[in-house]
Amino acid sequence: MLWYTARGAGLSAMLALSLATSLGAVGSIRTRLAESRVILQYVHRTAAACGLALILVHVTTLVLDGKAQTGLAAALVPFAANYRPNAVALGSIAMYSFILVGAMGAARGRIARSARGAVIWRWIHAVSYPAWCLAVLHGLLAGTDRGQGWVMLLTVACVLSVAVAVLVRLVSLADLPRRDGLLSTVRTIR
Repeated sequence: MLWYTARGAGLSAMLALSLATSLGAVGSIRTRLAESRVILQYVHRTAAACGLALILVHVTTLVLDGKAQTGLAAALVPFAANYRPNAVALGSIAMYSFILVGAMGAARGRIARSARGAVIWRWIHAVSYPAWCLAVLHGLLAGTDRGQGWVMLLTVACVLSVAVAVLVRLVSLADLPRRDGLLSTVRTIR
């Protein structure tokens, strides 16, 4: 039972974090409908929190499952696992990155009070993109269900959703008027 829970939680975490990443990318685009942006940000934060909780379930059930032979050190210390250490390390690094981004997201109100704090927060929050990539690679390289057609389809759907959302965001950034270079772009990204 633990093994199935671990696998399901891992795939569900990928789905929730893909949703959070996609909504985070398009949610930062300035629109005239403030209400829709508020709802989008709420769903973004909720999906991210669910993704973090599912990571916790994924790691905990793997550690508790004796057949998985994943000790606490193997799950938490990058490259310490006996089973596909590089692939498991990608998951560990992604997990720590998502925890950092989540903590910064929770502290955004305090951090982003100043212009400098807002820029720092945005740069740290941008870590979610490479973290998401590492998490997807972890699933592709370490996941025991990666050969299943439905798992590959789910993975492709997640990758496409994030890719389209990032592309939409980049196109919207290209339409922004340039005032003083990169700093103005960073300030307009929310």
